[in-house]
Order: sequence, then structure tokens, then C-alpha cells
Amino acid sequence: MTAPDSAALISRVKATGAPVVLFGAGDVGKIAWWALTSQGVEVTCFSDGRAEKHGTSWSGVEIRSPEQLAALSRDAHVFICANYLFSMPKTLGDMGFTNIHHAADLLDGVDFTGADIGMDPVFIERKVALHVRETHKAREERENSLVLKYLDVVVTEACSMKCQDCSNLMQYYTKPRHSDLDLLGDAVDRIVDSIDRIYEFRVLGGEPFVNPKAHRVINQLTAYPTVEKVVIYTNATIVPKGEMLEALRNPKIVVDITNYGQHSRKLEPLREVLTDNGIDHLVKIPEWTDSGRINFVERDAAVLDDMFANCCVNDILTLLNGKLYRCPFSANGTNLGAMPITDAEVVDLTGPLSGLELRERIRALYSRRTHLTACEYCNGRDYRTPKIDPAIQTRRPLPLVSVT
Repeated sequence: MTAPDSAALISRVKATGAPVVLFGAGDVGKIAWWALTSQGVEVTCFSDGRAEKHGTSWSGVEIRSPEQLAALSRDAHVFICANYLFSMPKTLGDMGFTNIHHAADLLDGVDFTGADIGMDPVFIERKVALHVRETHKAREERENSLVLKYLDVVVTEACSMKCQDCSNLMQYYTKPRHSDLDLLGDAVDRIVDSIDRIYEFRVLGGEPFVNPKAHRVINQLTAYPTVEKVVIYTNATIVPKGEMLEALRNPKIVVDITNYGQHSRKLEPLREVLTDNGIDHLVKIPEWTDSGRINFVERDAAVLDDMFANCCVNDILTLLNGKLYRCPFSANGTNLGAMPITDAEVVDLTGPLSGLELRERIRALYSRRTHLTACEYCNGRDYRTPKIDPAIQTRRPLPLVSVT
């Protein structure tokens, strides 16, 4: 079923008979393709900035480079389905296109029941909602509000697996600890009091279910009226029970399960328990990039800024041990003492910081457009970073050179 605003937009597109372009050939683009084609709108092409996609196709629709769009009539309808929400409208406008739409306006409120595009329905719902929130964020930033898309809440440094290439750097912890839940709870309270809304808290570690008191955090996060979703990331090695299972029954909860094959030894029992208790969950097969090493490489500032701009986690804030960081690599690398950090790259909530001062510190960190010190120690985390086999296990923690 199509939402009223979406139906009106589709009617406008049909009435013109102009070409239809989906800018972004990722998950949101594919979902937008279904939303349009299911209502009888033919998609002319996708467009994508990733060179390896140029000349390929998805579901019979060609994927073109942005430069190839110049061959289309300027009345074409272009739907922005990628995270270029600040720059792309201007770029397309400079090219002469007049019908530029955000995919959020097409997808918001649409019922995707029966969408046969190879994605779990829970995944589609989350993906659409997150894209809608990101679009709203771009619009609201012009109105001085402060809305966060993701905030990672780390409840433990411990993990039930020992992956040598973990991009969150768990492989370097020799004596992993559970988070101080009093410190964590106070920090989250002050963050939520200082912002307008947050779409998704992401509870993780390590493996969050390793911490037997993680349910306290989950209950706190789901209780905030300005928070829409709380997602628990698990590797399917532990099946929650008791107070932990009860906390997961909240309708805001989604359990995001990564299937690591033989290592996810409790996958089926976990799915059974979640299904029996009516807990939303999804299972995904991981795809890893070579982003799990701490290795200083001297690079030009322009190169580092480009790495940061294209990083797949540059829209995430991470709360770890009472400090708020711009990305999980920066958070864990700093926590390990493996890399330096500047005051502008962290918000310290172990002290009394709160209110308007905290709000502006969060805004400055979240809106940052230039690279972090951590980028100098990272191999990059985007579509250009080499792919590797996930979840290769190591017997003992990797050696670490401390810089602090």
C-alpha cells in the first residue's frame, strides 16, 4: 500500500512521462525501485558514484555514472537514494535538472509487505526509516534542531568470538571489561536531555549478551520517548533468557543477528526464542572490509578528508566508558591507548558537562566534515577498501603498540 504523500508524488511522476532516475544503487535505491514499479512507474536507470557499478545492472535496469545523466532530458525525475543529502541537490541543480526528489518522500509510510527484492521485511522497514530520518536531519539542521541518526552504546569490551579483523578492534583487548553501567546510564541521560530526537540506539560490544546486566541499559534506552528504535547487535553465540529476554520484548527493540556460520553456534535456538516471544529480528550474512588494523600511515589531509567523507560509519556516534566519539574505530583505538585524540574529537561525559554546552559540543562533533586523528591509523572503511573473509579467529589478542 502506498502512503498518501507517496501516492501524490507518484501521480506527479506519471503525469509528466519524463525519465525516472534513482541516484544510488544500494539498498535504498532498490527499495525505491520496488515502490515505483509496483505502482506502474518505469525506472529509466540507476546512477551511482561507485565506478565498479558503472555498466552493470540490477533487475534489468542499467546503472550509469553521474556524468552519463547529462544525456537525459532536464525534466527527468531524479530521486536521491544515497547519503549525499547535502551536496546532491545542488549538484543536480547545477546540471540543469528541475525535478529533484528525496527518496524519503517516496518511501515514508509505504507498506512494503510482499516486496520481493531479496531483503528481510524488518531490514526494509529499518532501512527506510533510517533514510527518512537522515533526510529529516539534513532538513532540520537548517532549522537548528539536533537529531541523531545512530548512537552506539558499548556495554562491554568482551566478545564471545575472537575475530582477528574486527573493525571495532576487539582483537586488541587483553583484559576486556564490562562497562560501568552507572557511568553509562548518567551519560545517556544527559545526551538525551541535550538533543531533540534520536532514531536508533545501537547496543553492542564485543558481544552485548556477554554482559549479564545489559538488560539494565536496554530498559533505560527503550524508555526514552524521543528514541524510536533500540537495536541489539549479536553474533548468535548466546541465547538471552530471564531479565535479558524480558527487556527484548519491548516493541522498540530489533535484534540484528550476524550469521558467522559455524561460529554462530546458537543461531537457530536464538531465532526460535525471538520468534516465540514476538521480538523483531533479522539475520544477515556479513561482508567485511580490511578495516580491523591499527596502523599509522602518513597521508595528505585531502586524502584523509576523502576517507572520512566516504566512510560507512561517519554518521555514527559511539559512547564508550563515559566518552562520546565520532566513530567506533576512534572510540576503541583511543580507549586502548593506541592513538592520540584532540579535544574536538571527543565529548567527555565523565565530568558534569550538560545542557546547552553539551548540546553544542555534540552538534560540533556530529556535524564535523573533516577527518579525525583516528583516520591516520585506519585503512579506510568504504567501497574502495579491499574485502576480506569475515570472522577468521585468533587464539590470543593481537599485539598493540601504545602511543599514550
